[in-house]
Amino acid sequence: MILAAVFAGVFLILWGLFYLTLPALRHGGRVLAALLARNMRVHEFVTSTHERFRDYVPILILVVAGAALTAWCGDAFVDMAERLHDQGGRLHFVDTYVHDAAVRQRTAGATEFFVTMSNVGGPVGVGATLAVAGIVLLVKRRYRWFIYLAVTAGGGALMNLELKHHFARTRPDVAEMLRRAHGFSFPSGHAMGSTVAYGALAYLAMRVLKPWRWKSAALAFAITFVAAVAASRVYLGVHWISDVGAGITAGTVWVAFTTVAYETLRRIRLLRELRRRADLHPA
Repeated sequence: MILAAVFAGVFLILWGLFYLTLPALRHGGRVLAALLARNMRVHEFVTSTHERFRDYVPILILVVAGAALTAWCGDAFVDMAERLHDQGGRLHFVDTYVHDAAVRQRTAGATEFFVTMSNVGGPVGVGATLAVAGIVLLVKRRYRWFIYLAVTAGGGALMNLELKHHFARTRPDVAEMLRRAHGFSFPSGHAMGSTVAYGALAYLAMRVLKPWRWKSAALAFAITFVAAVAASRVYLGVHWISDVGAGITAGTVWVAFTTVAYETLRRIRLLRELRRRADLHPA
């Protein structure tokens, strides 16, 4: 019950933080608009001479932000991978310390909570969630969203398998595992799979939901759930802390890449449709 309360508390804190960002973004937009309005040369340049450039500015910002996030997460993943087999390094020390601490802090209530999180965030749980979401999208005839979800989830699963075989890292001692696990350890499939799946679902939820309070709730829940799944793998003794960190990082890279690509194509398609309609019905 204590961990369930912690889960709920983290979710509420993140929800509040995300919810409060909307007024800040709106204020920043008003300030930027006022600055542009004061500079008539810039205003004229943007509104008349380069209207097409103005239309594509949001897309450019999206691409740059997505590329920056992908590069940052990718650099973090590479940094962990380079230190992976350094037995005397800092990463090995942190892995061992956290693993031993998790083993010492085990209780019946904590084990029940983390086993539940691990099952829901595992291949069966995530697969069932994605299957239900995919069926709903097909029934609603959201075919583009279905393709986005399938490509993101399927590509993430294949990437995880390839990374595991590439690094071929052994798991912690079997004698200290509360649940049996097979295969290689780095990166964590549970952490990466839940990051990819719930990251993509959070994006789709933010597209469907209108009020910002529900958009922020979807994002907060996705982050909280992924963190709980990742922690469960360390607690159960089947992964090192660097395994789950790498899984979240690699999953973030992939879902950021597919989401930015999809959103960019969507916005370009909308702009072309608007221009086509304007050409057919000139003012």
